[in-house]
Amino acid sequence: MELITGQSIYYSNKNHLPLEDVAGSLLALKAIIEITPEVLERLAPGLHIQKVGVFVNEIKSGSLWEDLIVKFIWGNQEKFSEDITGLRKDLKIDAFISNRPLVGAIIGALVMGGGMYLVKKLNGSEEQKQVLQANQNIFIVSGAELSGVTESQFKSVIDSTVLRNNHLAKEAVKVVRPAKRDSNGTIVFNQDKAAEISARAVQAMPSNGPDEDKIEAIEDFQNVEIQIRAIDLDSTKRGWAAVIPSIDSRRTKMHLDPHLKLTDLLGKTVVSGDVTVVFKYDDAGNRYPNLVFLRNLSK
Repeated sequence: MELITGQSIYYSNKNHLPLEDVAGSLLALKAIIEITPEVLERLAPGLHIQKVGVFVNEIKSGSLWEDLIVKFIWGNQEKFSEDITGLRKDLKIDAFISNRPLVGAIIGALVMGGGMYLVKKLNGSEEQKQVLQANQNIFIVSGAELSGVTESQFKSVIDSTVLRNNHLAKEAVKVVRPAKRDSNGTIVFNQDKAAEISARAVQAMPSNGPDEDKIEAIEDFQNVEIQIRAIDLDSTKRGWAAVIPSIDSRRTKMHLDPHLKLTDLLGKTVVSGDVTVVFKYDDAGNRYPNLVFLRNLSK
């Protein structure tokens, strides 16, 4: 079974664009749309999307207009019915089924998140970070409202998705690249000026990215022992640290998935669970854990 929606993206450029920019933006947008189920499934636990199909509906030149058909595909009618029933209960899902704003907000937030990721890696200016963050906040506010979660929860899901998909930053650069050819170029999703990447944010985006694979690697581990070394019951992102002996003996900063209850960890020094680990490389080429995301606790 499939649920069909769509996405349109409008570039306000006044001059014609090179074919390679147009093709690159389409392929990059497709790559980012294919990541959106990861976000949707974390916003709506119990939702299971098997795959995404992205098809071109229409392209207009001049100012570039790309209109896409997006198909979210389930395994069978029974599973589809279960998911949609649950989603309608837990989310303002009718806006997603018959409209485009939620997916557009996710895409916009991921694009801006990818830009901020690269700016930090490339030691960009503080102004760049602030401009991109401010523009991402627009998508976060919208996405949180449409999905029925808090803004901090929505942002946490977006941030961790950017880190988990280390190719996303490069795709974000390609999505924005056509607009960078015009100093006043903007990008609007779904004909909604409230869902806009501003001219300032377009220019703040890096033009190119480094070879991400050499900067870090990301791996998932299931049912590992986690030795908790620091906690902060007021935050899921600050103040937490852990050692995972099966991976490395070093104490590493840890973030918690928003669905975890902080009280479940209260008073515990050792737990088992599923984690995603972000590794970095030192100058000698040796990798080390830089950040741990605790996804689930083992029962």
